[in-house]
Amino acid sequence: MTLEEVTAFLEKNYPGQKIKYLGHGSDSAAFRVGTRVFRFTTKGISIYTREADVCNFLRKYITVQIPDIKIVQRDGFQYAVHEMLTGERWSWHTFQFSPRRQRNLAKTAAGFLAELHSADVDALARVVPDVRNTMPYIKFDLVEKYLRPYMSARQLKRFRQFYEDVVNAPVAQSDMVPVHMGLKGANSVVYPDGRLKGVFDFGNCGIYERWRDLVLFSLSRNARLYKQVLREYQARTGLRPDRRRIRELALIEFLWAKRWYVGDTLIPLKPHAVRRNVGLVLMYFWHVPEFMKPIVRLMINIRERIMR
Repeated sequence: MTLEEVTAFLEKNYPGQKIKYLGHGSDSAAFRVGTRVFRFTTKGISIYTREADVCNFLRKYITVQIPDIKIVQRDGFQYAVHEMLTGERWSWHTFQFSPRRQRNLAKTAAGFLAELHSADVDALARVVPDVRNTMPYIKFDLVEKYLRPYMSARQLKRFRQFYEDVVNAPVAQSDMVPVHMGLKGANSVVYPDGRLKGVFDFGNCGIYERWRDLVLFSLSRNARLYKQVLREYQARTGLRPDRRRIRELALIEFLWAKRWYVGDTLIPLKPHAVRRNVGLVLMYFWHVPEFMKPIVRLMINIRERIMR
């Protein structure tokens, strides 16, 4: 199934509607057709059937808009369709110089997570059984090659133990909740005043440790927004966020999360991103203060040139 074939199919079956190619993800190609989003999967329609079931179950718990996904089979094509969630796009720093709007974003983002995490876990698992198949962390052997140029054999052994301890740490049953795994500007829209309006892309939603939903905010490099979200989350749930656990989870995910697909081709981390990510991870592992970050980056650049 090529983009040309999908475009021809859409032009034939949806005449008179404006068609725009939106991009390729790891699972699908997305098009805008009129006011709707069409996603054509390359890995089987079951991933969207699952997402539709998850959204239908969660709708009664969540006050922001989420997609109402329909599965369509037509002329040999299978695809998912839902109305586009309209609103403003945002990034981690969009409202950095607008305290009121950033505060609104923090309140409503934390509110969305609190609502999502309150959903009935057992009932969701009965409706969508595979949500209990948690998203595993990447094997350390695949991470090791990024660390090896910057660590001695002894340090690498210590870091492996740290990595395994974080990944395999016991999690309280009460902290195993429905988790979105991708609340960010690319997967949501806001009102002009900064309030969260809609959230989409529930494809990775499952029953995981609740703190994984706060990892992206901790990595945002917007410290004020992160602190506001933590404060609001605690106010809404009565749970004090485990900042140390979030930080450790963030470091583990940071080593590999920024991989993406173009079509079916995996695009690996670029060298400058590897240096940045590894540097931040090692700073935490070695207990280096934040103001030393430029020096750490310089040392990593020098070490990489020597190794090269």
